[in-house]
Amino acid sequence: MKLIGTHSGSFHADDALGVAMLLALYPAATVVRSRDPEVWATCDALVDVGGEFDPALNRFDHHQKGFSERRENGIPYAGSGLVWHAFGECYVQHVCPWITAGMARKVAQEVDARLIQHADSVDTGISVPGPAYFQLSGFIDTMNATWQEDGLGDDMRFADAVSVAGTVLRNVVRAVDAEHAAAEFVRAAETRANGRILVLDVARLPFDPVVCNEMPDVLFVVYPESKGQQIQVRVVPKVLGSFVARADLPEAWAGLRDDELARVTGVEDAVFCHNGRFICGARSQAGAIRMAELALDALK
Repeated sequence: MKLIGTHSGSFHADDALGVAMLLALYPAATVVRSRDPEVWATCDALVDVGGEFDPALNRFDHHQKGFSERRENGIPYAGSGLVWHAFGECYVQHVCPWITAGMARKVAQEVDARLIQHADSVDTGISVPGPAYFQLSGFIDTMNATWQEDGLGDDMRFADAVSVAGTVLRNVVRAVDAEHAAAEFVRAAETRANGRILVLDVARLPFDPVVCNEMPDVLFVVYPESKGQQIQVRVVPKVLGSFVARADLPEAWAGLRDDELARVTGVEDAVFCHNGRFICGARSQAGAIRMAELALDALK
């Protein structure tokens, strides 16, 4: 495996984890981030992009219409889970070469239950509380030497843990500061449809805290995904941090893309609607606003 592809723009835990898994097994591979199908065609593996799930071809996307892969407990697969399902046991044996194939299978299943499923549930809009294992304390604990390693490299492991903790803390501080700075932009933003649609002009604004706590009438938020990228429409959660929405996008849009979605909506530049019906997008702000208006009309 020489070239691993995933999408450009904003990234999430599922694509980051999926790519990290493959890089661990194929350290000489190069990662390319693109939304160009011609680039995808050159890749030996695709994670969270490409509109295809075929593990035999190393294609691991979950956004396409009709995708229905779920675990026995009902949690859908996203990019990280699909890669883990295919490569998890190999990854475990790569990290722990002394264990048997049977034990690697058990470890892979437990890792899926403790970590991968949480990333998948967040990416697919399923309300599953994150386990304590997923919190920073649990993560730092995993960096200690295990009983088999008898304390080997404790000082180096601690230095690594300090670096990770510092990075997390620094990023949390940045995120909180950004939320406070963004609040006034969100409060001053344009609203439409009697206050039920909020239109933002700035990419990456953390708008959920203000919208959830101060704007009870807003059902859909229109915003640029990132500078120069598509304009997206996202539902508003009933409670901050939840995936239970005040209103969902139309069921008829779920999983559709490009021309097919344009035909159904009448919005010429419509790009996609997630299977979970919590986010959709268009190439222009006008197109995205029109999709939000249509979603409102569908609620009547």
